[in-house]
Amino acid sequence: MSAGHVDERQPLIGRVEESGAHRAPQLGEDAGRAKMGGGAWGVCTRVTVCAVAAMGLIGAAYRGLNHHHPATAVLLGLGDVPTVDAGLLGRADEAMHRADERRETARLARVDARRAERRAGKKESANHDESSNAHHVEPKCRLLFYYHVPKTGGGSIVRYFHESNDVDVIRYESTKYITPAMGEIYTWNSASHDDHWDRYVVPQAMKPGNHLVVEHWGRPGMVEMGARVADLRQKAENAGCEVMTSTTLRDPIDRDVSDDVFRRMHGGKDAGIDYLGDEQTRFLLLNSERARDGVAPRDLYGDHRARVEAEGALRAATRILRDDFDLVATIDDLEAQKDAFVDFFKLERRTKDVKKSAETSAEKSEPLGREHAIDYAKEGIDAARMKELRAKFERSNDLDKQLYRIAAEMSASDERLDRHRA
Repeated sequence: MSAGHVDERQPLIGRVEESGAHRAPQLGEDAGRAKMGGGAWGVCTRVTVCAVAAMGLIGAAYRGLNHHHPATAVLLGLGDVPTVDAGLLGRADEAMHRADERRETARLARVDARRAERRAGKKESANHDESSNAHHVEPKCRLLFYYHVPKTGGGSIVRYFHESNDVDVIRYESTKYITPAMGEIYTWNSASHDDHWDRYVVPQAMKPGNHLVVEHWGRPGMVEMGARVADLRQKAENAGCEVMTSTTLRDPIDRDVSDDVFRRMHGGKDAGIDYLGDEQTRFLLLNSERARDGVAPRDLYGDHRARVEAEGALRAATRILRDDFDLVATIDDLEAQKDAFVDFFKLERRTKDVKKSAETSAEKSEPLGREHAIDYAKEGIDAARMKELRAKFERSNDLDKQLYRIAAEMSASDERLDRHRA
């Protein structure tokens, strides 16, 4: 073999010196080569080099995965749990948070699509019935579940339908304001949640006719009521009844000011005694309990854990609005909401005040009487005092502000409300 020829079977390591001259393997390589044979030695060395290169690539991939996709690395057991950067509501790792948001957005989109399909199906069915007017079966009953959040106009809704002879108002609440003069509801005022619902509300609601089931203060929040209402819906629909669920929200600062002044008007102290902030979110989730660790603790903006729970509370309340209620309105659309209820019950409108909208052909029924309306000037609330009250409640409604924006969007986009707006 010529001196300039390089034997490719020899290992790459130690093949040549910097000068280009052949260099013999070191550290006993001659003995190893003699024992294994030249060809075997080359194969073994190449395998070793490939293994080292593969380990290098794996290490680079590991570092890249941990750097660019830490959440995925954690899920695969290849990395450490990322450190938590607590924001306003205690957000954990941003990558995991964005993934949660994408999943939640996709889920809500599916819910909205199903609702649109149901509305389209009902509209198509209604058009078909009107055109053919054949085989029409009147529902056995019409059942509307209304979750009455305090100081959002629900009292006016209840009074309106209570004065109608065509709607049976079934109240699901427990408060000191229920008196013997109020009739049957007084009998159930001190009953347990389950007894009141199972032995009174459900049997009454399943009777023929129109029924407005109103849940107010003193009973479980929607965290627990969601399953009950879904079960009632299933029973009613199986029995040939039509069902609607609805609630009303209000600008949180306006609501809290109204609640504060209302308490003073009725001999109580201001809302500072048991006021916790984000009262609509709390009531929607927990009703009169209002505070519960793991759902909505008393101090939603205290330590990191509370802020994380606050974020969870907002997500839960948003899900309840979208999943558990067919119609969500704000107090600005209270008249339209009442008219949508009138449509649902197929009521004859009170002719003395019936009028038609200039933009639509929908009739508008008699206006609501404003129950518990407050004349602030009469109660001594001047501009300066009103400014103080609004500033006071501005600081304690981060969740309610976000929830109200969602409710306002839902209210503005609902066709059943739109056709009754002035």
